[in-house]
Amino acid sequence: MTDRQKYRELYWCWKAIKQRCLNPRCRAYHNYGGRGITVCDEWLEFEPFLAWAINAGWQKGLDLDRIDNDGNYTPNNCRFVTRRENTNNRRKTTFITVDGVTHPSTVWADMIGVNRSTIKTWRMSRGTDYAAERIKDALENGYTPKDYGFSHRVPIRHIESGRLFESMSAAARYFGVEKFVITNAMNGRGITPFGHFVREEI
Repeated sequence: MTDRQKYRELYWCWKAIKQRCLNPRCRAYHNYGGRGITVCDEWLEFEPFLAWAINAGWQKGLDLDRIDNDGNYTPNNCRFVTRRENTNNRRKTTFITVDGVTHPSTVWADMIGVNRSTIKTWRMSRGTDYAAERIKDALENGYTPKDYGFSHRVPIRHIESGRLFESMSAAARYFGVEKFVITNAMNGRGITPFGHFVREEI
């Protein structure tokens, strides 16, 4: 059995990085070779790459990862990581800094015990700084859903039409928007595209 057969997973990994960096007809070329990323001369042959990989701690199931995502495929810029770690190093990954510490949003989600979509909602609705504040609060005090000072079951009135809704959820359903849009309007962070809301006094 040849080394290419024995270490088939590494062999296909090596073939893939050469294709991405050196073959303009490869679908992924624009993200690699098209950005100027290349493979060092030493790794143009499989055997030196194999020797480095074994010495670097390769095991089945690990991914080859570039430490500097804009750097080349070289021994000094590559390592083997888990699939999740590799995902966290992608260019499209959202990074958030809390008290000088930067992690991908997926890592913060794991640390505070929420779904990553929760952090995405914070960031998309209120901005990255707000998401960082929520993460910091969760790290210090534990995560609990934000109390905006208005119960979603408290009646609210649409000022422009005078229409009364039994809850924010009911208003959101009526206007066909997410509930946080109504919540934001109720908390003074701008009006909705369809007007103002106020809490109905009971």
